[in-house]
Amino acid sequence: MTLVSFYNPLASRRSGYDLERLLDNFVKSTSELANAQMSYPAVNIYEEPERFRLEVAAPGYTKDDFKVSIDNDILKISADKQNNPVEGEAYTRCEFLAGSFERTFVVGKAIDTNKIDARYENGILTVYLAKRDEAKPQKPRSISVE
Repeated sequence: MTLVSFYNPLASRRSGYDLERLLDNFVKSTSELANAQMSYPAVNIYEEPERFRLEVAAPGYTKDDFKVSIDNDILKISADKQNNPVEGEAYTRCEFLAGSFERTFVVGKAIDTNKIDARYENGILTVYLAKRDEAKPQKPRSISVE
């Protein structure tokens, strides 16, 4: 019979400290990632035959809070919302997201920048980006051979 020494990193006091530090760093990085994701709204982008549809999840805003602009093929969506408590009231807990955000998107040459519309309904800002005629799907056609 042969005895083999076995090193248990969790048994030593120093390694326990390292494991604790590793777990703390993991929790910290996970919470920082969650905070970063909460600092700007999520976006869905759909391609339709005639246009692109961009949906921004932004509940609690009003349509007047948003600014949508296009400059040199850069679409910019921003909003500013502040939590303003009613006078004489104080929050015990405030988890509603408030503040400002800005998202930018490169729209490219396939988009007709003169035909961009936006609507805000039920907490979703929807931006419609019409495609240029060249970018729309073409109907099949026959080509004669000469």
